[in-house]
Amino acid sequence: MIHIAIVEDENKDRELLKEYLERFQAEKGEPLFVHVYPDGEEFLESFSSGKFDILLLDIHMQYMNGMATAQEIRKSDDNVLIIFITNLVQYAVQGYSVRAFDFIVKPVEYSVFAQKLYRATQRLNRTIHSCVRFKVLDQIVNLQLSGILYFEIVARKLFIHTDTEIYRCNDTLHSIEEKLNDGRFFRCHAGYLVNVAYVRSVGKDYAMVGSARIPVSKHRRKAFLDAIGNYLGSKI
Repeated sequence: MIHIAIVEDENKDRELLKEYLERFQAEKGEPLFVHVYPDGEEFLESFSSGKFDILLLDIHMQYMNGMATAQEIRKSDDNVLIIFITNLVQYAVQGYSVRAFDFIVKPVEYSVFAQKLYRATQRLNRTIHSCVRFKVLDQIVNLQLSGILYFEIVARKLFIHTDTEIYRCNDTLHSIEEKLNDGRFFRCHAGYLVNVAYVRSVGKDYAMVGSARIPVSKHRRKAFLDAIGNYLGSKI
């Protein structure tokens, strides 16, 4: 399910975009969940990182314009695809500062709209296949599986260790294991789920995952080594 937000202060333009999204969904069979907002301020009140996948954002709005809204979004969300709706092509230059995905010039024609939205959904689908969403405290983050070293339980709290940051996650290790269902990740210990791609060496009762020393349960060691072997074999 792709979550799309329409932020447009003109009622007739909001209705037109909703109509186009319904038509696109029927033609492409792409499941969409559409959220509608009359201005940037109301949108930002309900916005949180990871909540939306695509944003159809009008640049010219009475209270908070689209460019200012996009600047606020980018303070916490680098992933949402922003498609500006504008009367003037010249605003495309400003769009680079907020990493706009694309622009649609008014009056919006369906053929142009569908082409640009299709590009956005294709980008999302490629990203979704390599990313997983996790609930991190009060927000949702999309993490690339290839960048996750291991999951760790400490004092009944779950932490995700990536190649750049550590996240506190609200899920359980068991639910993460089921969600991933990926041969790269192996439960080598009751409190650890590791990405075998990052295993540098395996000792009698531990593994070096990146620079971290991770415990390996005695009864899981053989299966762990098999998982590493299978992963390496798939790369040959």
